[in-house]
Amino acid sequence: MQPLQEIPGVSPTFIVSDLHLGSPYCHHRPFLAWLATLPATAPLILNGDIIDDPGHPLGPEHQAVLQRLIAESQQRPLIWVHGNHDDDLALGDTGRIQFVRHWTIGQRLLIVHGDDLDEVMPRHQLFKRFFKIVHRLHVKLGFPDVHVAQYAKKWGLLYRVLNQHVARKALRVARAQGFAAVTCGHTHSAMDLHEGAVRYLNTGAWTEEPHHFITVTPDEIQLCVYQSPAP
Repeated sequence: MQPLQEIPGVSPTFIVSDLHLGSPYCHHRPFLAWLATLPATAPLILNGDIIDDPGHPLGPEHQAVLQRLIAESQQRPLIWVHGNHDDDLALGDTGRIQFVRHWTIGQRLLIVHGDDLDEVMPRHQLFKRFFKIVHRLHVKLGFPDVHVAQYAKKWGLLYRVLNQHVARKALRVARAQGFAAVTCGHTHSAMDLHEGAVRYLNTGAWTEEPHHFITVTPDEIQLCVYQSPAP
């Protein structure tokens, strides 16, 4: 895998994660609107969990988004970083998409989904299953029907434990490998923080608002919010 090198004067690189195509919570229309705003040849990095469940067929609208991404790979560098929902991913014709376990932009930015850094959820599978049952029960009782990760944020202390755990491990890996910054997805919680000289960014998820993405130019790395145009 060759790291992506920036060239002065060329369009910035864009990074998103956790689109979860196939999920009823995926905000696919804002994503397509955002995609249409990108410069035609700007590199795009999909940092994991782009499809919610590769074992289930996508509905027509979400399949159209996937086909759009495949078409985009013919005109721009398009990198798909593996996430935990990408196990057993088999797309057939993938255009020129590059599938990788991680990606780098020089020594400025390490890009990993974050599931390999997560030792919290894998150790608590029983609690995770119980939590999903409680979430579904709440929806049946008339509570807002939101993605389970968005529901989990109501349990602030537990959610902070997961976020801080992944962030600390990501910072440790970036520091050990000499990167100035690292970005993850996975936790569905946008973050931008520094620990010493190393920076950690998380791109959140496109299953809830606000929608976040990262731009990387020769001058800066910026966590941005996409504002959908008014109808």
